[in-house]
Amino acid sequence: MKKAIVTGAAGFIGFHLCSRLLDEEVDVVGIDRAESPDRIDYIARHAGFKYLPYGIDEADLQPHTKDCDVIFHLACSIKPTAPWANIEDEVQRHVSMLKKVASFANQQTKLIHVSSYDVYGKRQGEVLENSPKNPESLFGLIKLTEENMIKQLAEQNDFPFVIMRLPTVYGPGQPEHHTYQQVISIEDQKQDSILKDSVTEDVLFVEDAAEALFLAGKSSAKNEIYNITSGKQNHWLEGLTELKADKLSFTEKRKMRIKGEKAELELGFRAKTKIKEGIQKQIMHFKNKKSKPKSNEI
Repeated sequence: MKKAIVTGAAGFIGFHLCSRLLDEEVDVVGIDRAESPDRIDYIARHAGFKYLPYGIDEADLQPHTKDCDVIFHLACSIKPTAPWANIEDEVQRHVSMLKKVASFANQQTKLIHVSSYDVYGKRQGEVLENSPKNPESLFGLIKLTEENMIKQLAEQNDFPFVIMRLPTVYGPGQPEHHTYQQVISIEDQKQDSILKDSVTEDVLFVEDAAEALFLAGKSSAKNEIYNITSGKQNHWLEGLTELKADKLSFTEKRKMRIKGEKAELELGFRAKTKIKEGIQKQIMHFKNKKSKPKSNEI
């Protein structure tokens, strides 16, 4: 992998993925209409990074697709906790973005799409990549629609794809709508003021998530779907314990365990970051951010 395009490059996972790729001397074209340019300013210091400050609907990707090995599609404008509103418009908008991105994939350019455990809904027992899907959120419905669209487009236009289903991702820079970041940033946590993540079956440190995507990009895998996991049971709840937020008592009525052995076997992925270490890094990042001018935030 010598060159990659990353949509959502200024996002939480996108920023860490770009950094990981650049560390491996992969040239990166990052696309994002970033509300805050701080993350982009940070990675733009690298000579191998080119930034396109546009939404996908505005960006002209054609000049940047030459010799591109992988397109990582991370851009998503809806939160996992979004209400069921404007369903048709939201689905159509995301499908339209996906179609444009996928139009630049070809036999030499693999499309890697970031999806979510939300496509499964809530199930009992072990869940594999081929387990039935039953999204219970608008976000999950959009992700499943995108997955099905990718399979259809890949068959029609003959390009390889990989779909990566991620759990809740945490770490430095986690968006404020996530439970961990709410607990960290709200000094007087009250149970009725903290919202639960849509996925609490597992949690993954952001650098591990970026590593999983990097491994998928450099692998020969094609037309595959992978569950990406921490390999730990009750990992999300363990994070609450580290945050001393057990009193929030977010208990799942249904026990669902996502199996990630396929990614370990075929991609060589194993999560490395322990929950205590990851939580401490997120806390320190938040404290440092509060003490610095906004222009220094990443």
